[in-house]
Amino acid sequence: MENERQGTKDDDLEIVEIAEFKTSDNTRQRILRREQKERKKREKFYSILTLFAAGALVMILLGIFVFHLPVVMLCIVLVLETVIAACLYDTRGFIHVMEIIIGIAAGIIFGRLILMIIGTAVYLAALVALHEIKQLNLRRI
Repeated sequence: MENERQGTKDDDLEIVEIAEFKTSDNTRQRILRREQKERKKREKFYSILTLFAAGALVMILLGIFVFHLPVVMLCIVLVLETVIAACLYDTRGFIHVMEIIIGIAAGIIFGRLILMIIGTAVYLAALVALHEIKQLNLRRI
């Protein structure tokens, strides 16, 4: 009778070990899937930032070589437009329209319309990039 009890306990232990193995394997697969999903999010995040930086660089080069704008003024305007886009991101749409209108009006008044059009393009690109980054819902990078 004692041998039967011992045999039953061993069988129970094997079943428990198999169940733990299956659970840990399933958990490991879930962890791997989650890590892969996070890796894809990071890759998309970095690709968005790279595209934005490349677009800003193209605008800088376009302003310098095609429109002969001063480099310092162009870079300051583009940085300011990017910062304004980040600050006004969560506001309503008409605020963005007002910012664009004010920027273009300032360009007309001061005779630098091309500069402000380039700034507006970077502003819109920054808004799109921020929207895409927010859609990723990143926890940490």
